Amino acid sequence: QQTRLDREERAHGLAQANKELVRNLAHEIKNPLGGIRGAAQLLAMEVTSKSLTEYTQVIILEADRLQALVDRLLAPHRRPQVVADVNIHEICERVRSLIMAEFPRGLRVERDYDISIPDFRGDREQLIQAVLNIAHNATQALGPRIAAGDAQILLRTRVARQVTFGRQRFRLALELHIQDNGPGVPEAIRDVIFHPLVSGRDGGSGLGLTLAQTFVQQHQGTIECDSLPGRTVFKLLIPLP
Repeated sequence: QQTRLDREERAHGLAQANKELVRNLAHEIKNPLGGIRGAAQLLAMEVTSKSLTEYTQVIILEADRLQALVDRLLAPHRRPQVVADVNIHEICERVRSLIMAEFPRGLRVERDYDISIPDFRGDREQLIQAVLNIAHNATQALGPRIAAGDAQILLRTRVARQVTFGRQRFRLALELHIQDNGPGVPEAIRDVIFHPLVSGRDGGSGLGLTLAQTFVQQHQGTIECDSLPGRTVFKLLIPLP
């Protein structure tokens, strides 16, 4: 128990230190994001195919969602700004649809849901981004398996009981597993994968997991990673009412 508390305290300290870095990067993202949305709108006016129009609509919707996230990152307070009832399975299905649109072949995204999990108060867009960042990391690691046609990501939800976050104990918590059958997180970075600018691939920004951790922590939750060759699991724990 003490080891877990130490890990959580270190993670909290790291998240605080990352605030300024993330805000600076958000400024850099803001301008090209507007250009992407504008280009997609112009393209939507030119195409006549219904299937192509659906793709341009996805680009516009995702640009709007990312713009909202960037605006929140630049806000003086990093607690969730748009708090409402959140259904974890709607979030998982949104992420699943985005991943399947990006990888229509060679990758299965399976679900194993506990439908008894209640809604909870949270920031839907931040949680979508947290889960999407982890799932995107998985797809990047799954490249060879996607090419071979046997890549798999599993989204599993469960209720955890009597869970301690920091110094506070909760009767119930959401437990979300995001599991893949990729090669595993390189041993050299396993202990620092949530640090900013740490990436297991060339050209990676090293920010996806940092942001995922920040967003989950803003919901009083934690992220843990258990990785072996052929099986990597990211476990998100968030208190439930």
